[in-house]
Amino acid sequence: MFTISYSAALIWGAIGIVLLILELATASFILCFIGLGAIIVAVTTGLGLTMGLDSQLIVFAVSSVVLMSLFRKTARRLFAGSHDMPPEYAGQKIKVVRAISAGKEGAVDYRGSEWIAFCDENATINAGETVEIIAIEGIRIKVKPVL
Repeated sequence: MFTISYSAALIWGAIGIVLLILELATASFILCFIGLGAIIVAVTTGLGLTMGLDSQLIVFAVSSVVLMSLFRKTARRLFAGSHDMPPEYAGQKIKVVRAISAGKEGAVDYRGSEWIAFCDENATINAGETVEIIAIEGIRIKVKPVL
């Protein structure tokens, strides 16, 4: 019987590659920086700079946070474009299903699903009223009242 022994550097590298691949499926622009942090730990461990788990975890946490804080907005702008929403969605009229109060979120029905919605205007939009889609920001739809 033979056993396979994995080094810490190989394990960190594998974790980093898996996270980078998962990033392709999610496009969250978070997993890639965590994956890069794991790859940095793999390199530092391979070079003998971080031999203990405590030092590896510190390098992982610090490098992931620093990379994310420095490059996340730039990466989103480069790879996701300036709008999260294809242009054909802009201007569509939809119904409010849960009131959108000034400065708070409500909900709208869009393509058979309930979406979180918000409005920058200082007004309350009641359930049943029609709104117009301005943009999609993450998982929320930005709307404006239809006059």
